[in-house]
Amino acid sequence: MNLFESVKSAVSNVLSNKMRSLLTMLGIIIGVGSVIIITSIGEGSTQSINAQFDSMGTGNLTVTLSSDVQIRDADQLTVADADLIETLEGVKYSSPVFSVSSMQVKLQNPKETRTSNITGINEQYMNIQSSTLLYGRYISANDVDMASKVVVIDNTSAEAIFGTAEERVIGSKISLKSWRGTNKYTVVGIIEDTNKEFSTMYGDNYPITVLMPITTAMRLANREYISQIAVTGEDPNTLDSLAALIKDSLSSAHNNQDKYYVQNIADFMDQITSVMGTVTIMISSIAGISLLVGGIGVMNIMLVTVTERTREIGIRKSIGAKNSDIRIQFIIEALIITAMGGFLGILAGWGGGIAVGKYMDINAVLNSQAILISVLISAVIGIVFGVYPANKAAMLDPIEALRYE
Repeated sequence: MNLFESVKSAVSNVLSNKMRSLLTMLGIIIGVGSVIIITSIGEGSTQSINAQFDSMGTGNLTVTLSSDVQIRDADQLTVADADLIETLEGVKYSSPVFSVSSMQVKLQNPKETRTSNITGINEQYMNIQSSTLLYGRYISANDVDMASKVVVIDNTSAEAIFGTAEERVIGSKISLKSWRGTNKYTVVGIIEDTNKEFSTMYGDNYPITVLMPITTAMRLANREYISQIAVTGEDPNTLDSLAALIKDSLSSAHNNQDKYYVQNIADFMDQITSVMGTVTIMISSIAGISLLVGGIGVMNIMLVTVTERTREIGIRKSIGAKNSDIRIQFIIEALIITAMGGFLGILAGWGGGIAVGKYMDINAVLNSQAILISVLISAVIGIVFGVYPANKAAMLDPIEALRYE
């Protein structure tokens, strides 16, 4: 019997008992499908996170106080430090950042209150963050100098406050309630929400995002120190040396040592990507255990098939079939079962990845490497778990096989 006839016979045997074949494939389908769903969601999540970091700028640095040293008032970061950093060689933009949380924003539609995250910035911050302006304008240098009561909000926050994120929101006022009372601020700009996935996930529990002149924010909170300094370098390839220069300059200005930490956003992005990849591989490996279970199921059914077809094997041997012919036919049959299971698993994983991605508001990305690995593993399972039943069939004594009932 040639290879074509062996394949034809194996396909005929698989299709002759469709339900049993489908149940045999089930472990393979679940294993391959699970791996593809997990990897596609993991890849989509990684790309989404990378896109958010890209919006922050891959050539950016964040300057903060070190968390593992004792800090004096004289060590605190100030607006003057941001101005100092701006004068350093290799710095393109520099903005002081002052964060205020837990203030209440009054919503107009519907009428209720929500927690807000207020960030005080200067006119260069929008260049550092590469924010997309939808309507109006950004915070200006004049706003900072005059401590103007103006704000920029993202489109998600605009929809939460006003019920719409259209251009007519520009010029409207929002009310911020703090321990000093309630103050009104004019909306001068609407930017695109770069954290859409998180704001959608948390819904009403996600805080309102408000950007205002840093002088206004510091006056609102009655503070003289800032939270951090955002910096963009001229050359992304020289950020490490720029970070060292910034630390030395701040230490010299404050007459201290090792009190400041400069975080490279690109390094942080690499760490996140690495962690996401490790978690995806770990979960995929656990899901891949079902492939092993599926392989055991294939072996079990093939052993049953050998028993059922013992007389057929005896007849084939009696008319000249070699042991190798019998062995190849049963291995091919096991390969076909696992190949069909792998194909159905790919379809299930593709459809499941899209469905889960839509539910989680993530664009699932099919990973061609995961698909290839799943197919190869399915093929290996077909061979490994098909060899023993195939050898058992090939080694049957033809006379005993003919006598089998």
